[in-house]
Amino acid sequence: MVQTGKIHIGYLVSTAIAENVYMGGAMVTDAFGLPLEFRYTEPVKATRLQKILYGDVLEQYIQTDVIIVNILDNLEQKPSLFVVSDAEFLPALEAKGRTAIWLGEGRSAPLAEVGATLVVSDDEVMVQVSKTGGPIRVRFAHAGTHTESGVQTRAARQAEVLHTLNEAAHTMDVAEPLRRIDKALKLLWDEMEESPVKASE
Repeated sequence: MVQTGKIHIGYLVSTAIAENVYMGGAMVTDAFGLPLEFRYTEPVKATRLQKILYGDVLEQYIQTDVIIVNILDNLEQKPSLFVVSDAEFLPALEAKGRTAIWLGEGRSAPLAEVGATLVVSDDEVMVQVSKTGGPIRVRFAHAGTHTESGVQTRAARQAEVLHTLNEAAHTMDVAEPLRRIDKALKLLWDEMEESPVKASE
């Protein structure tokens, strides 16, 4: 059983902060949503040459490989669970051996009780984390992107994640830190008056 005091969750955000400009941020919180660590990247601007060379995959490359992976590697805290702002980032985290999920707002009626789950697919589960409101969507990396260790099956890993979410939901809104990071990135961008990226726009 996960003890609430031991729960640390990492939140990773990468966003288009302006046209062709991207920033990322990461925050690790305790079980009460209090920040233990916060890091962010400098703005990354896509060049015209990159647009030609990378084509339609440029945005995903910048946000995943340039921003998310690098900021993940620089975190001092090593939480057992990460929540990402975009499900497209999940395979990259799983490839680095990190357990990661994407959370979304559920649109169905509340489930029978707190902690109840409804399997949507191999990669997505609905879970009731509060007494009021509907369940939240929890998406995992595609089954094919994770190599099972033989010790812990995919189902067991998912069950552990859901248990951690339910425990954390007693003391915090488990999705809210993503919104805080997004606001922080916008504030940082607004305050970068002398940014070379802004000067070149």
